[in-house]
Amino acid sequence: MPVMLERWNDDKMDALDTKVDGLSSLMREQRQEMREQRQEMREQRQEMREEMGEQHQDMRELRTEFGALQRTMVMATVGILGIFITGFCALAGLIIGS
Repeated sequence: MPVMLERWNDDKMDALDTKVDGLSSLMREQRQEMREQRQEMREQRQEMREEMGEQHQDMRELRTEFGALQRTMVMATVGILGIFITGFCALAGLIIGS
């Protein structure tokens, strides 16, 4: 009986060793996949940062252009109001002077 028990233990230990080796290689593969995924995520984040930087630059340029447009509109409005006021004053002068 002791010989059989010893053989059983050896067989079981060999099977366990095989399972552990299989799990070890599986873990190595998964770790490698995780490294690759982390690298892909880093690259995607870098691309997003670059795109966001470009968008921020575009937004700055757009704000500058809108600022210039707004100044032009204000100046035009002031000019038109000046013309209206001058016209009304001239009209009022003509009416009062007659």
